Amino acid sequence: MAIGDGIVRWEPTPYGVVIITQTCDLVQASRPTFHVAPIIVLDDKKAKPARNGRQPNLVHVPELGPASFADLTVVSTLDKTVLKDASAQPGVLEVAHVRKFGQRVGRRFSRFAFPDDVVHWIRPLRKLVEDKDGKLDSPAGWALEHVASLRLECEEEWRATPYALTLCVIMKPGVVPLFEPDELPQMPPSVQTWLYDDSGIVKVSATQIAERLKSENNTLDSITRYWLWGGLVDAWAAMCRAPKDATPSVLDAVQDGRIRGDLCTSDDFSYERFRNSEELDLDHLSPTLPLYAG
Repeated sequence: MAIGDGIVRWEPTPYGVVIITQTCDLVQASRPTFHVAPIIVLDDKKAKPARNGRQPNLVHVPELGPASFADLTVVSTLDKTVLKDASAQPGVLEVAHVRKFGQRVGRRFSRFAFPDDVVHWIRPLRKLVEDKDGKLDSPAGWALEHVASLRLECEEEWRATPYALTLCVIMKPGVVPLFEPDELPQMPPSVQTWLYDDSGIVKVSATQIAERLKSENNTLDSITRYWLWGGLVDAWAAMCRAPKDATPSVLDAVQDGRIRGDLCTSDDFSYERFRNSEELDLDHLSPTLPLYAG
């Protein structure tokens, strides 16, 4: 791998490499090069969240086993002549896996660059995901396993601060009861009193709500389950706050000083909202500006 001034660094690939160039480009004689990424093998604890797409630099290679990944932090360009003597085996076969592999490779290079000031607001949620992702014995980990995607929606498409932001939590199919938009049942008074204060702000922690959902999941009626998941989404959104001693630009970056939450399902999250929102790759949100004043 060339790193400038004629210097080449060799990257060890004990498990081989994955070709990430599309086949249609690979077979064209007019294109003399192709791209590869090294294969790495993770332990079980790290492999599961990586398979779920939590780390955009790691893309699962299913035909090599549950712990094998293409590491996109190191992508190299090779001449096609090396293919003549190379042995190969399929890394992705099923159509669904091929589609997912392509999407996740593409995501690595097309991730939205959130404004630095906004990144600081999302750090508490990032920490939650890092600490609890895949830990099914914890209420938070159990709840996160039911989430298909976390997306951040900006009302004015990031034109100017303060940004009006909504955390869209898209649940996996079958988790949240479905109701017609004009037939959404009212929240039971007992649930509303437990979840929210008089001004409609969630007053219990995300951990408390997740604990109740996990422990009572099999006995909850559909209406209560729906509103408890909604409360959990509001609690996750409420976690997204900048430290009080952050710089003024950080503190003023979000409209009304809060990010709103929106419980969604893959059935009701429209393509238009998908286009106007950005996926939160929480493990790759690293601020580049000083967080604290002075």
